[in-house]
Amino acid sequence: MSFRNRLEPEALLVAISGFGITRLFVAETLRIDAALPFLIAGLLPLVVGLGLCLYGVALAVGPFAPAYVRTVARWHLLGVATMAAIFGITAVDQLLRTGVVTVGQDAPLLFANVLLGGAVGGTLTGIQSGRSLRQQREIRRSANRALLVNRLLQHEVINSITIIGGHADVLQNTDGDRPESTAAIRRAVDRIRETVDEVGIVARDAEGSDRSDLEQIIRTEVAALREEHDVDPDIVIDAEDTTTVGDDRLSLVVRELLTNAVTHGASPTVTVRERANALELTVGNDGPGLPPGQRTLLESGEFPEFDDPSAGFGLQIIRLLVTQFGGDIRVASGDDGTDRTRITVALPRTEREQLRPETIGLGISTVIGAIVAGVLGGIAMGAYFQSATGVLPVIGSLYGIESPLVGWITHLFHSAIFGLFFAAGTATPAIRRFASGPLRSAALGVLWGVVLWFVAAGVLMPLWLGVLGIPAPVPNLSVNGFVAHVLWGAVMGFSYRVVSAASPGRLVPQKT
Repeated sequence: MSFRNRLEPEALLVAISGFGITRLFVAETLRIDAALPFLIAGLLPLVVGLGLCLYGVALAVGPFAPAYVRTVARWHLLGVATMAAIFGITAVDQLLRTGVVTVGQDAPLLFANVLLGGAVGGTLTGIQSGRSLRQQREIRRSANRALLVNRLLQHEVINSITIIGGHADVLQNTDGDRPESTAAIRRAVDRIRETVDEVGIVARDAEGSDRSDLEQIIRTEVAALREEHDVDPDIVIDAEDTTTVGDDRLSLVVRELLTNAVTHGASPTVTVRERANALELTVGNDGPGLPPGQRTLLESGEFPEFDDPSAGFGLQIIRLLVTQFGGDIRVASGDDGTDRTRITVALPRTEREQLRPETIGLGISTVIGAIVAGVLGGIAMGAYFQSATGVLPVIGSLYGIESPLVGWITHLFHSAIFGLFFAAGTATPAIRRFASGPLRSAALGVLWGVVLWFVAAGVLMPLWLGVLGIPAPVPNLSVNGFVAHVLWGAVMGFSYRVVSAASPGRLVPQKT
């Protein structure tokens, strides 16, 4: 499993950039000797910069489409680069005219805030651009749906009507019983009825946040397939929880996948596997494989320019509905050294678009719950330090500022970040099942807190302080630090599960 498949690296660029600007530029300009200037020109940029970093981490683990993440990240970097280039051009101009460079020296606060403004402005532009891309995808999906409906009506209904008319003429002009014509008329009528039903299903918009039991749908459709085609597909369900996003139209997706497998091959197989935030449904057969055009249709959604009656409309229906559910499709044909063709449909557990099965993809409510839980754990940890030692140790020093207020702000920021990482780490199915209750989640939080006590507080923090010229032993481990991190982990883990349970099974839709 690659790093790219678990997180969105471009989003981490936003987090790293936001943190770097805050630490290297904004924090270096803070002056706490005057209260009002500090609050206006120092504290606000600090909070904004740390918030931008937190947003980058949330973007990496949240339910956002890869294209959306890339768009936001690129605009963010463009905003930063533009502001830096403006200062660079001004500096070169000063150097050429006066022989000295004063930009960024006489006005470091201006430089820091302008650089941060470019980052924020670029990020906001990226968010708006990402929403525009989503709207374009919605328009394309609507156009494909209209095209498919038109083709279904033109091909299936008109052909069936032609059959009915022809055989009706035969019955009218001949005497005696004509069982072939009667059967053909009945088949054509049934086909019209089925096509009209399918058109109604395809043309319907998604309603609400419906969820379906994929295993139940599969077993129902396989039972119908056995009766109609006299085949007995092998079914493997490798998942404890088979509920997923999708309404009753998910049955049509499964039906078309099974029909395609039986039509183009023998020995169909059906497999369901559980992933970090998705269910993978794979339907295989030993057929010759899909033509390139049909494979492209399933994987990229490029509908054929012209109608191909020999291919049918099942694959177009599958692609249209799966993407509407927020899923994705992959096709493998002979990739494992066998002659089997496998179509894999990834169906999300939460509502998100352009799903990668192994991507963490926390729902929006889960992301918010992780941040809230991290902050609550940070408050408990800070309160313990205040009562046990009288101070919140060295946090502000990491930013070169000896201020209780800055110490609390940066401490809660770190707590929120580590809360998000906890949520991301516990998103895998096995860990999620283990930590299904608040107490078990608190136990995992304690374990995470101990890891942070040893790695972050014991090793990384003293190394960071050493870079800043503040001597500290490595590892720097204390009993108070251990107790504080255990307390943080317990409160964070417990709070995370309680807050997440506020909306069980249904997360806030986010398809940007």
